[in-house]
Amino acid sequence: MPKYIANGYLLHQGKIIPTGGKVELTKEQGDRLGDKVTLVDEPKKEPKKDSKAKKETK
Repeated sequence: MPKYIANGYLLHQGKIIPTGGKVELTKEQGDRLGDKVTLVDEPKKEPKKDSKAKKETK
């Protein structure tokens, strides 16, 4: 589900979300709330590469 930041106090699933708080909503819920929330653009997580430390020989 997309993550949003509350632009004002919200009540979501019985919890109070303060201004600036993060909340997960469906796209439909986010659309319905309109200006009361802002969609958070989170970068997609890239798979971590296995990096092996190179041993230096002297």
